[in-house]
Amino acid sequence: MVYAEIIAMEADSLPPEKQAEVLDFIEFLKSRQHRAEDASTPGTPGEIEAFFRSFDVDTSHYKFDREEANAR
Repeated sequence: MVYAEIIAMEADSLPPEKQAEVLDFIEFLKSRQHRAEDASTPGTPGEIEAFFRSFDVDTSHYKFDREEANAR
């Protein structure tokens, strides 16, 4: 038996108001999963730039140097 079947069987044994709570909890888990997936997505260069602009730090003089980074 798969988890979905077990969950459905257990939910069937609950009163309707508790079934609604189970459904709310499932929606909560799904929204938390979507937020985690969205947070792990790097985004477009414009979105990344906008994110760092919110810190009010001037990065215009910054130049990425791969050799220097690899030396660390």
